[in-house]
Amino acid sequence: MPVAVHLTFATAAGHCLIDRRLYFTKEWAGDEERRELTGVPDELCFATKPQLAVDMLRSAIGQGGVSASFFLGDEVYGGRELHTACRELGLG
Repeated sequence: MPVAVHLTFATAAGHCLIDRRLYFTKEWAGDEERRELTGVPDELCFATKPQLAVDMLRSAIGQGGVSASFFLGDEVYGGRELHTACRELGLG
């Protein structure tokens, strides 16, 4: 079953959801019949949760409307890929 991965921007004044992606397990993403029955577009494919987070961060920062001095994520996102991307993007 798909779940959502969210990117939220937070300040002392409040927070705002700025992006989201659907996460599919490899099994779910590879089941063509299930995808067709549920209307999942072909362009949505399997990506790890850290890969989805990196994609959202790059998109948000690339659009020029978001800057941040640090990034927080739960234990699912603690891998090297996200850590490296945060450093490349200038996030502490």
